[in-house]
Amino acid sequence: MKLIVKYVFLAVIALVAAGCVTTKTGPYEDKKDLDKAEKTYIQIGYGYFQKGDLLKSKENLMNALDINSQSAGAHMGLARVYERELEFELSDDHFRKAIKYNGGTEAHFQYAVYLYNRGNLEASIDEFDMVLKDTLYARRAQAFDFKGLVANRLGMKEEAILAYQKAIVLNPSMSSSYLNLAAIYKEQEDYARAYRTYNGFVRLVRAKLARQNASTLWLGIQLAHEQDDSDAYASYALQLKNQYSKTKEYAQFIDWQKSL
Repeated sequence: MKLIVKYVFLAVIALVAAGCVTTKTGPYEDKKDLDKAEKTYIQIGYGYFQKGDLLKSKENLMNALDINSQSAGAHMGLARVYERELEFELSDDHFRKAIKYNGGTEAHFQYAVYLYNRGNLEASIDEFDMVLKDTLYARRAQAFDFKGLVANRLGMKEEAILAYQKAIVLNPSMSSSYLNLAAIYKEQEDYARAYRTYNGFVRLVRAKLARQNASTLWLGIQLAHEQDDSDAYASYALQLKNQYSKTKEYAQFIDWQKSL
C-alpha cells in the first residue's frame, strides 16, 4: 500500500482549546504566561519531532499537557510522535483527543491520513469527508486528491473521479490528480478522456511544475498508442529507454511491444 504520509506537513496548531488549566509553579504564573508557555512547548516539541528526536519531542509536548490537558496542538504532536514510534493505540488516542479538544479541520486531515496509512480505508474516507465540509480549508484540493485515492482503493470509481475532478478545479497544478484520474479512465477504456487528462499532467511537466518518471511515461505510452499519437508515443518510449531502462515499467513496455 502506497503511503501518503509524505504529503503531510506538521504545522503548529495555533488553536489552543480553552479548558481546565493546571497551575504550575515557576516563571509562568498567570493565565497569559501559561498560554505562552503551552504554545512554546508545542513549538519546541514539533521542532524536535522534525529533527527526529522523539524523546525530547514527547517531553516538551507532555509539558504542554501539564499546563493544559486539553491542548489540541500537544495531543496532535503526540499522535504524530507515537505514530512514528509504531505505538498505534497511543497515537490513535491522541488523534481523537486533538479532534475532541477543538483541533479543527487540520486535526481531521491528519487523522484521515493516519487512518489511510494504517489501512483503515472506510474510516479514512469518513474523516476526509469531515475535512471537506470546511470550504475554507487551505488544503481542500489536497484533501480531494487524497479522498480520490482512498475512494479508488475502495472500488468507489465514480466518487474517486469526482474527487479528482474537484481537486483539479481547486488546484490546476495537482499533478497526482491528473495521473490518477487518467488511470481510472484508462481502466474504464475511455481512452480519449484518459489521454486528455494525461495531457493536463504533460502541460505541468512542460511548465516545470511536475516531472515524468517511469510510471508516468509508461502510462503515456499506452495512451498515446490508443490515440494513434505516434510522435508522443516515440517521445515517451525514448525517454523511458534512455532514463529508466532498468525499471519494471521498461520491462513491461518491451514485453508489451512484442505483443502488438
